[in-house]
Parts: sequence; structure tokens; C-alpha cells
Amino acid sequence: MDKTSPPAIIAITSHVAGSTVGGRVTSALMQARGVDMALVPTVLMGRHPGKGIPGGGPVSSDQVASILRGLKSDGWVDRVDAIFVGYQALPEQVEAVAAFLREVKADQEKVKPDPSRLRIVLDPILGDGPGDPSSDHLYVREDTARSIRDRLVPLADILTPNLFELAWLSGRSLETEYEIVAAARALGKEVIVTSTPAERGRIGTLAVDGLTAESVSTPRLEGAHNGAGDLFAAEALAQLLTGETLAGAASEAAARVGSVFALSDAATGDLDILQQTLTKPVTRPLPRRVGAKGPAWAMGVDGAPSGWCAVLIDMNGVEPPRHALYPDFAAVVAAGAQVIAVDMPIGFQDAPGETGMRVCEKEARAVLGARRSSVFPSPLRPALAAADYREASALNRAAGGKGLSKQSWNLFAKMREIDAIIRPDKESFLFETHPETGFALIAGHPARHAKKTPEGREERLALLEQHGLPRSLFEPHPYRRKDANPDDLVDAGLCALTALRIAAGTASSLPQDPPRDGRGLRMAIFA
Repeated sequence: MDKTSPPAIIAITSHVAGSTVGGRVTSALMQARGVDMALVPTVLMGRHPGKGIPGGGPVSSDQVASILRGLKSDGWVDRVDAIFVGYQALPEQVEAVAAFLREVKADQEKVKPDPSRLRIVLDPILGDGPGDPSSDHLYVREDTARSIRDRLVPLADILTPNLFELAWLSGRSLETEYEIVAAARALGKEVIVTSTPAERGRIGTLAVDGLTAESVSTPRLEGAHNGAGDLFAAEALAQLLTGETLAGAASEAAARVGSVFALSDAATGDLDILQQTLTKPVTRPLPRRVGAKGPAWAMGVDGAPSGWCAVLIDMNGVEPPRHALYPDFAAVVAAGAQVIAVDMPIGFQDAPGETGMRVCEKEARAVLGARRSSVFPSPLRPALAAADYREASALNRAAGGKGLSKQSWNLFAKMREIDAIIRPDKESFLFETHPETGFALIAGHPARHAKKTPEGREERLALLEQHGLPRSLFEPHPYRRKDANPDDLVDAGLCALTALRIAAGTASSLPQDPPRDGRGLRMAIFA
């Protein structure tokens, strides 16, 4: 697959001309996310059956198979990142789709190992109801449901059932989180389960793989809208295409459904999937790890006038996010966070490279474009021994570099603190980051305003809030300015989001294969 082209999928699901369900929802969401999509309809109807006689009907299995062959002949299978399977009306359709998927998988096996191998995502649309396997809650034919279970589930990589659908597929009654997790794992797939139990007034979503199970909850909204499950599955897939984790995709999708529900008219029963609805930022809830007994902290750290300012996020979701102020970096490390991302250079060149700066700084500047001046060259290691600014500049020049800025000199004490502690054996939990670079990679673009302006502060707070950090953590600013500036705490929050990405394995390393300094320290900026 050509990874320089936009992401693309094949969606095999319903098309209802006048209702925002099935393929219409999936197409709108993928268009909003910049994902190219080929729609293979399994039914062609005028409106949702819940509104009366829908018109149209199922597409024949021969036609479905023929459309899929045409797409394959046109090269679609070679360039897509995922095949999404949604509503199936007939057992014969299921068999046609399963035959196509088996053929695709066989072709994939021939090119292994291929890290860009496409994923098959199945939304097993069977019915809705409580977590019991009774067929009373099916709204497809039972022979179709059995075909989906027996033919499609084994071929899928990721499943997005609701609670009833998981119960029906697994043949188990499901009431507790542990029962849901066990049923999901028994299917041998990555599974995102919607409509799971949650605290009063909220509804849960569980993301389950072979190692972890993470739950998020969002407010339960009154009223029913057709297409909510389609919207959830589409958003989850779109997030997975960006490299998001299973739990992150579930969190974003759950928040998206809640946001669209709130903006839709319950009287019509249709979702409002206008472009502005689908691109409106949402506040994703932080996940809670099922069965966790205590916190596991991801910490973002930024230098402050009185020491080090930190924001901590519990990766297990047992404790709420918090902030802290530490007098020195030894105290930061002693706090015991599992992952620390700090906005300070780690690793120093003995002599300048071709560009006069570390490779990681050059690559971070390329990411930031107009904001590249926020990344400045680190001093050369010989300069760290200087007693004052004049000597530091002289030592940097003597080592082949340029004179240093006062801004760089002002950070020498902080750089030396970390350098005195860091060893290669601490690289498993201690990482260099840069808040502006983190913002750019998380938001998809560099910040539009300088961080010290009111607009820049609001822009950064909005991103932190969208990713589960409450505004009350930052406003009103909890520290005296002589101890920590407002932007120090916000920068620590952005570093904490990068720490989460590092822990999840979704962070970028700049450069991808970092060099090491004379002490063996990795010189990389993670974001």
C-alpha cells in the first residue's frame, strides 16, 4: 500500500437514501476525516424501516460479489488500509463477503511480513437489548446472525458490538465488566463493546484486547437516534487509521456520538451529520483500566522558576489528573511515575553536526513550521561546565559551535540537573519532549498563536481539555508566578499528553533512529 496517499477503506454496509444510517453515516464521517471510501451496498432503501415501508430492499449476493470483484480489479484492495463490514441482510450476502475477505487474507499472507497490512473491522449489526443471548432482541434474521457469527467474526481483526451483540455472539449472559471482558477475549479479537454498564446517568464503552481492558463512560442521553452505532464504528475506525490505540479510539468515538446526539433533533430520529457537526472538537474521557488497584502515572514536566512543574495522568484511571511542583529533578524521578516526558534536552553533542544543532531539533523545527523558533539549538557538552554566560559562549565556540543566547544560558542549571541523573538505563521511563511539537502532532497542525497570548493560551487549554484534562487543573493558575508561570503548567500538560502517547506506543520519535551522544544518551524528541 502507498502510505504517502490519504487513508482509504472499503465499506460493505447498507445504503439508505433518506436516513442518516449505515453507509451514509460512514461516508460522511470518513469524508470529514479525509479518508477515501468505496461503498459496497448490502441494501438499497429509501428510508429507515423504523419509519414505515422503506422501499427498495437487499442487494443480491451475486451483485455484492460482483461489485467486490470490480473493486479488486480496479486496485482498491491494494491501496486500502481497512475493510469495514457493517449491515448484512441475508446469509447469502454474508457468504459472498466472507469469500472476498478470505481471498484478501490469502493475498495478504503472500506479502508477509508487511506492517501496513490492512485490517478487517466488523460491526456485527444484529440487534439491541440487555446483555443476554436471547434471540428476542435480534432485528436481523436468525440465520443471518448465525452466518455473521460463524463466517465473518473469525475473519475480523477488530469487532465493535454493542452489549447484546457480544452476548449473542458469545452465547453468554453478561452483567459485570469482568464477564464482558471474558466474553470479548473468548472471541480472540480486539473488541470495542458499547452500551456497557456504568455509573448512574452514564453509559460505558469497553476496549478489550489480549492484554488490557479499558473502560470509558459518557453521559447517557435521552431519546434514540437511528445510526448511532454506525457513527460509533465509523469514528472508531477513523481514529484507528491515524494510529490511535484501541482505548483512545473508543474514547473519541463515544465522545463523538454524545456530541452529535446533543446537536441532533430527537423528534426526527435522525442524526445531524453535517460537516460542522462531525468536525466539532469533543472532550474525550480518560479511560479506566479494568481491575486496576492503584494508579500508574504518566508525567509531563516543564522547568519553572522554583523547580519543576508537572502534570500527572493516571494511566489506570483510578485517580484524577493532578499537578505538582518539585524543587529539583531528583524529586521528579523519586515521585515514581512510570513514564516521564520532560521539556529539556537530554544528550548533548561534543561537536556540532552539519546543521549546528541536534538532528532531533532540526526535525522538530520542520514539524513546527512558523513556530520553529520555539526549538533552539542545545549547547555542546563542553559548554555545560561553564560558570557564567560569557564562559559558556566561549566554550561553545571553542568546541566548534556558535555563541549562545541568554535564553539558552538561563536553562543551563536545569539541563545540568537532568544530565547529572540521566543514564542509558533510565531511558525506559525518561524521555525528552517539546510541548509545541507535541501540540502539532496531537492536533494535526502547529499552534496558531504564541503561547503567552490569550488566544494561544486558550488554544492550548482547548486541546488539553479535548484530551481529558479538566480546565480546572490549569485555571485559576494554582501557583505564585515566582514559583511557576501559567504557561509552565500548560506546557507540562502538553508534555503529559506526550507521556501518555509514549506509554501507549503511539508517540513519534524525532528522528526515528536517534543517534547517541558521547555518554551513550539517546538524542531524540518524542511527541
